[in-house]
Amino acid sequence: MNEENLAANQSSTDKIGIAGKKALYANQQNQMLAWLSKNKVLIALLLLCVFFSISTEQFLRMDNIQNIFLQSAIMGIVAIGMTYVIITAGIDLGVGSIVAVTGMVIAGMINSGVPIIAAILAGLLIGMISGIINGFFITRFHMAPFIVTLGMMAAARSVTLVYSDAQTISVYKDPFLQYLRMGKIAGIPVMILITAVLFLIAGYVLSNTVFGRHVYAIGSNKKAAEVSGIPVKRIEMMVYVIAGTLAAVGGLMMTARLGSGTPLAGVNLELMAIAAVVIGGTSLSGGRGTIFGTLIGVLLINVLNTGMNLMNISSHYQGLIMGAVILLAALIDSISNKKSK
Repeated sequence: MNEENLAANQSSTDKIGIAGKKALYANQQNQMLAWLSKNKVLIALLLLCVFFSISTEQFLRMDNIQNIFLQSAIMGIVAIGMTYVIITAGIDLGVGSIVAVTGMVIAGMINSGVPIIAAILAGLLIGMISGIINGFFITRFHMAPFIVTLGMMAAARSVTLVYSDAQTISVYKDPFLQYLRMGKIAGIPVMILITAVLFLIAGYVLSNTVFGRHVYAIGSNKKAAEVSGIPVKRIEMMVYVIAGTLAAVGGLMMTARLGSGTPLAGVNLELMAIAAVVIGGTSLSGGRGTIFGTLIGVLLINVLNTGMNLMNISSHYQGLIMGAVILLAALIDSISNKKSK
């Protein structure tokens, strides 16, 4: 009898052990799937890098990698501001034109003999004012961000053309802009370092401050945020000011990189910034997104563009491929929103 009891207990223990192992295995599988889902854009970026590394020998050259990061710098700075805006369920279509007008004004003032510091401050002020104008009409009159910023896009581009008489203004020999363009610290280009610092600051503010939590709250549910005492109008105003100011920084960087102010600078930059933000996992419906995701989205776009150029893929097909990537990201965002609801 005792032997039968012992056998029964052993069988029960074995079953519990097997069930426990199955539960542990299922839990590990769920954790792995959750990690893959959370980092799908990073994985896509890594796979893309592996693909282009195999497809072309030039991809892994140090000068090409540095070029990818330099191309990502201006788009990345603009995309930081766009991330804040989109998390609040807004949009800013004017940032590309702000890049152009601030870069042109900085170049024009430098050519007129104005000290470089004063020229840069004037450019940053233009970016801030554009953000204040956007924020004012959006918060005061409850106008759709799409319409307000579309108007800003047209107006700022027109100002650029009038100011420059549609001519390029060269500032190639300015020492400070030359330093931004070619200077290095510890072997790393200054532009890349500035961009990295801005990403770190923006990521910290969004993830670890009250302001950041308010930005997410507004995007998740604006009415609930108002009821809970969050100063919604003030936060929205600040978000558009941040976007405008960072666009002005992008204008300075583009003028330094090109060595001139050009009226066509920043064309379609706002669309590429939006694409990078969405690809990086920020929801167009608001309330979800990270600065790190935006960084990965920016890098993915520039790696894809560079890789296609190295493979001599026709520009006609490049647009098709990029459009497919953007549509896929938007589709994933739409599915994710439906699941969360």
